[in-house]
Amino acid sequence: MNAADHQPDAHIARYHDGAGRRQWLVVAGLGILALVLGTIGFLLGKPADGQPQGALDALYNAMRLFHMHFEHAPYPLPWELQIARFLAPLVLVVTLFKGFVFVARSHRHAFLHRSKHGHVVICGLGQKGLQLARQCRRQGQWVIVIEKNPHNDLLTVCDNEGIFYWVGDATESAVLDHARAALAKEIIIVTPEDETNLRIAMQVRRLAVPAGSVRPECFVHLENIHLRERLQRLFEIETGPNAGCGLNFFDVYDGEARRVLLELPLDGPGLPQNDPRSVQVVLLGFGRMGRSLALRAAKMGHFANGRKLRISVIDRDADRHRDQFLFHHPMLETDTICRLTFHQAEARSLTARRLIEGWAAEKDTLLHLFVCLDDNASAVEVGLRLQETLADRPGCHLCVRVKTRSSLAEVLESSAPLGPRITAFGMVADACCDPAFRHEYNEAMARAIHEHFVNQRLADSDRRPENDPALRPWETLREDFRESNRQQADHIAIKLRAIGCQLVPAPDAGEAAAKFSPDEIETLARMEHQRWNAERWLAGWQYGQPSDKGRHISEHLVGWDQLTELIRDYDRKAVELIPTLVGQMRPAMKVVREGKPTTE
Repeated sequence: MNAADHQPDAHIARYHDGAGRRQWLVVAGLGILALVLGTIGFLLGKPADGQPQGALDALYNAMRLFHMHFEHAPYPLPWELQIARFLAPLVLVVTLFKGFVFVARSHRHAFLHRSKHGHVVICGLGQKGLQLARQCRRQGQWVIVIEKNPHNDLLTVCDNEGIFYWVGDATESAVLDHARAALAKEIIIVTPEDETNLRIAMQVRRLAVPAGSVRPECFVHLENIHLRERLQRLFEIETGPNAGCGLNFFDVYDGEARRVLLELPLDGPGLPQNDPRSVQVVLLGFGRMGRSLALRAAKMGHFANGRKLRISVIDRDADRHRDQFLFHHPMLETDTICRLTFHQAEARSLTARRLIEGWAAEKDTLLHLFVCLDDNASAVEVGLRLQETLADRPGCHLCVRVKTRSSLAEVLESSAPLGPRITAFGMVADACCDPAFRHEYNEAMARAIHEHFVNQRLADSDRRPENDPALRPWETLREDFRESNRQQADHIAIKLRAIGCQLVPAPDAGEAAAKFSPDEIETLARMEHQRWNAERWLAGWQYGQPSDKGRHISEHLVGWDQLTELIRDYDRKAVELIPTLVGQMRPAMKVVREGKPTTE
């Protein structure tokens, strides 16, 4: 960037819309008309001195009409000149007025924003950034978007919707200063590139926050889950007044996968202990969304009947995807957590169709199909074909990823019910929302679980928060431990359905179940330990003695039968308190019995 780029005027909001351009064209047309009529009038009219005017003199005198200077006028005035002498000043006045309005609109952000604080700064104007900006506006928040590309078509959308923005590079500290990022309440970084997001995040950490002001919360979108986890751990180590703005890393794909699996549960109505059924997740396409779904399903898919979750991937480049996925999650190569298989085939192929037909024909299988193709039209076509293929399996889940509701989501959701109902997911409006990047799904339950865990450990041992990072308050708790509590909260509904219970709002009808039977507690405790093992393995923990949280080593990464009674009691107490914990949530929930789930 050159020196001029660092001046505030280089980053003022740009306003342009179709109506404005049409108005300028009308004004320009009237100006040309006035000039032509004035020139003709001076040529046709007879001056007072009797000397005829040449073409250039007539044009010059016509131009002087625009600033209401009227000399050497012929008499009587031709009608052309009569019109021109009124039209020209009118065009001048309208032009000055519109110019004033344009400048005022272009600079109004600079005037208004200088007195603002506690606003939201969004870096990156893609579909994610635009959706977040719209959401902030609906919530009554002052928002400003920083976008590097001055030719981004979405800038016109911002103009039309009154969303303020700077055109500039957010990796430059001067641009963040112009957006008053140091005084913002939140900074959300959602450019398309992970590297760019990290560069902006580093600039955010260097912001000079005025004394007495609260440091802004910074949310950074990173698609690379492994980089995200390690950076989160790295920046959480830095504390103190000079640590800079805190960084919270998130991924809209992971958040959307979590939302879908919570709303369309893997276990359906529930899988009790002796249920012969198993659960299978089929992923057509193993891009970013497919990988997120596979990982979330592996974390959540642990059931009372002990049957392993099956995850089947169909992708044109399955071998390469398998190697890359298992490089990061080697534990999934075995059947320890789930049964993961890859099948090399196009989603729109006879091979893929026959594979799905074979799985659908299995009697004791709860089938979940997710079409995760990058092209919306192809995804919709495959979804509609599968709906016909699965006409005799209306109970299975068929989900198709589309990017926006305005694309083809309505086509899917209004399709004739020839088989299973099609659910559209992965839309920007769902993925880019507060619960997605603030981790608000089941967050109240996760906090309650953590508080109970801390109170129990402090009462049963001499451990203290300053010596054990897992015992710190939620606000200062490491993100990986927060995520552990979230995963435990996500699994509670699966546990409850396994014993014929469910969570409902406290005011709903039905008697609350105050406690579970000893057999139910034992079943739930086994499920919890199985889930905890999978969580730790997928996070890179290993078995070893003695346990070392800092090195991700635990002596408890063994089967239930190999645990000591002391550790088993931790799991028993955790599940025994579920009715109490849900009652302490806000808004309060309760556990009610619905009878044992059917196994038919």
